[in-house]
Amino acid sequence: MSKAPVPHPILSTTRLRLRQFHPDDTEAMHRCFSDPAAMRFWNHPVHTKPIESERAVRRFIDCTPSYYRFWAVTEAKTNRCIGMVNYHDGHIRSRRAAIGYIIDPARQREGIAMEAVSAMIDHCFGDLGLHRVQALIHPDNAASRRLAEKLGFRCEGQLRDHLRVGEEWRDDMLYALLATDLRGGEQGA
Repeated sequence: MSKAPVPHPILSTTRLRLRQFHPDDTEAMHRCFSDPAAMRFWNHPVHTKPIESERAVRRFIDCTPSYYRFWAVTEAKTNRCIGMVNYHDGHIRSRRAAIGYIIDPARQREGIAMEAVSAMIDHCFGDLGLHRVQALIHPDNAASRRLAEKLGFRCEGQLRDHLRVGEEWRDDMLYALLATDLRGGEQGA
């Protein structure tokens, strides 16, 4: 007998609701993925066709929670999608995962990413019991580096030619947050 699918958790904040993606979120995600400025530090090239974003949203819906999970970041009042947060490269048994996020360019600089990522990190450490959450951030992505540092992440170093996007090799800065960092350095977690 196979196990029932794990329900997709809904995470809520004052302004936001993080929920499972729906097919009708494609247009909102295409605004993110087709914007060259929003995508300049992303891990794949800019989407030039809506079908590329449609395929991405289908992948976001059909995820394997022990390895990766995607949340549509929505306005709490309207349920309108304005971006995405995720954990990926998850090793739930090893109690670690990496995170990613993107917010609609028209809604950036409103604190939405901070609020959404913070809620997801609380879920990762609290509900999933992770010990380590990491973020790979392009060295020139000052806004994302500031966000990670405000959340308590520490820079552990630079990974040279770590990611290939199109034909270009890119460096990443490795940031990490440990469960013990959140508890003031307790040992034995």
